[in-house]
Order: sequence, then C-alpha cells, then structure tokens
Amino acid sequence: MVQQLLDSYRQAACGKKLSCYVNAREKHVRIPDLDAASIGDLWAVHNDPKTDIEGNYSLLDVKIELSRRLLRSCSLCQRQCGVDRTAGEHGYCGTGSDSYCFFDQILYGEEAPLIPSHEVFLSGCNMRCKFCYSWQSLENTSYGKFLDPADFAKIIESRKAEGAVNLNLIGGEPTVHLPNILQSLKLLKSSIPILWNSNFYMSEETMRLLDGVIDLYLGDFKFGNKQCALEIGGVEDYFETASRNFKAAAVSSDLIIRHLVLPGHVECCLRPIANWMSKNLPGVPFNLMFQYTPFYRALDDAALCCSLTQEEINEARSIVSSLGLNTCEWNTPLGLERQMLPTGTGEISTTVIIRPDGRVAIMHLHSDLLKVVQSLESGR
Repeated sequence: MVQQLLDSYRQAACGKKLSCYVNAREKHVRIPDLDAASIGDLWAVHNDPKTDIEGNYSLLDVKIELSRRLLRSCSLCQRQCGVDRTAGEHGYCGTGSDSYCFFDQILYGEEAPLIPSHEVFLSGCNMRCKFCYSWQSLENTSYGKFLDPADFAKIIESRKAEGAVNLNLIGGEPTVHLPNILQSLKLLKSSIPILWNSNFYMSEETMRLLDGVIDLYLGDFKFGNKQCALEIGGVEDYFETASRNFKAAAVSSDLIIRHLVLPGHVECCLRPIANWMSKNLPGVPFNLMFQYTPFYRALDDAALCCSLTQEEINEARSIVSSLGLNTCEWNTPLGLERQMLPTGTGEISTTVIIRPDGRVAIMHLHSDLLKVVQSLESGR
C-alpha cells in the first residue's frame, strides 16, 4: 500500500504521465469569439466542452479568458472583493493585474515523492497570517521581479532542463495570480507537472478553473475554527472554505494536506482538522509539520512567539494516530541523490531575528553562512 501510494504521487508530480494542463491546451472547443462571448456562454462551454478539432479555441483559452473576467470584478478568492484589478484597483491581496516573483529555485524541501521541485514564490496573498515567513511579499506586492508570462514560461523550461521534475507554485498565494499562471502554461513548449501549493482560500469558480490543469494539490489546512482563523490569519470563514475546496481537489486530482502545528493550538486547530479529515478524506496523505518558527507579527504576540513543546508534539502525533490518518508514508526514503543544482534567482535574503525569549531564528540561510551557524550551534 505504501509503495503504491508513493508511485501514484511520483507519477502525478514527476511527469510519468501527460501533465493535466496539456490536455486542456489541446482540447478544442467551438466558440466564435472569446472577447465577445458573455461570461455565461464561457462557463457553459467550460463546463460542457464539446471536443471539436475544428474549434476556434482550446479549453485552456476559455479558462484564461474566464480568469480574466473574474479579475475585472475580482472573485478569484473567497473574499470576493469585487474590485477591477485590470484597471489598477487592489483588493485585500494588494495585487493588481501584474505578478511578481521574489524567488525561484530547485529545492528539496517538499515531501519525498515531489522532489526536486521548481518552487516559485509569488508576491501577494489573500490572508495575513501573523507568523508568515514571506511577510515582505505581503507588505510589498511588487516585491521581486515582474513576471511576464512569456518570460515565466522560459524560466519554467530552464528549471526543467536543470533537473526540476515539476513546477511548484507558492506564495504568498498563487490564487491571486491565476490569469498570469494560466497564460504562462499556455506558452510552455514541453510538458511538466503542475503543483498548486495553496492556503485553499479560493472561490468555487477558481477551483473549477483549476480542474483539469493541476496535477497535484498541496494544501495548507491552517486553522480549525473561526476565532483562530480571524485572530491569526485575518480571515473568518476559513475552515468552511478550505474544507469545501479540499473535497473538490480530491475529486479533481491528487492531493496532499499539510498542517503546521502552532504552539497552543493543538486542541483548537489540529484536533478539529484531524477529525474532519478522518470523516471526509481519510485516505488523503496528511503531513503533520512541527517546524513552526515565529516571524513577522508573531514576534509581537506572546502566545505565538514561542516554540512547540515536546508535550504538544506528542499530543499532536497521538491525535492523528488515534484517528488513523495517512501520515507515515512520507518517511519512506526514495533513494534520490541530492545533486548540486544551480542557485536560485530573486530578491530573497537571509533573515536573522533575536526573539524575546533569547532564541535566534534564521530564515533562508545562504550557504556561505552555514559554517557560521554550525559554529554557533557547537559553541566554537
């Protein structure tokens, strides 16, 4: 069973089968003029596309146009801000119609079946988690390099040639960049699996547009109740929205759900999430993560500016174990050798923070500083 699951996720994330978006790009539909079509007509064609080799446009073209229409009165995420981002207006996420990438690199930080992964960090997010490690991209949504779809397609192809087995779209939050992402995929000359690494606070319309494009969803199930979601993430209806979208993702494609355990939030957040998983998606891989480090506004929050205790870690493991969630498969080694890969590009920098409790937190450690940190750890 373990090996079958690993094989399935490797196939989805490492190109063992044709990437989903290629099917959407090659499936032609009969629609006279995208620009002149009403949004109702576009959804009708999208939801029931008739394969027609003589068709004017591909299904991916229809998805791109629909995403642009959603941007005019923005409803890409559940906030439904309704602003015209194509006219320069900004909603809660702070982004307009342009996208910016503040870092991209081939990395080994994901689950074992998914690496080496080309991770692309996009500026702007529809949530405001107090502990966000990409906080620069929240406060400055133009942080990084302007991402023209044609240039982005070239970057994706270059990383694939360097050894990446998939494209891993991260943030901030990729949802707010959907039109530019879809346009970039249309311009790719070769197939590569697409991973959607998200907080899953997107609208139902966005989930429908992602269906048939994404090969594997990586979902962060962050909060287990309204109060915690509002106080820490700046969003009220998170649990209802994320759980709805996780169900849709599980039908659409392969799915991995993660939960970053927060100090003081095992009972209020992890337990309800684990209970929901056991009743609704018991077979979906559930990655319980313990690497919480306070950054950003968590440094000013006494409850969040601390580390997990061993008791909390033990309790978290006990909860998911008692519910029989699918957590152990990711410990299976794949035998991949971590070859030397080209360095990433972008504006990301090493962040060193001295916490109120005296601990030192370092984020995005550059290789030339590794020996310094190792010396500090050993007391030399």
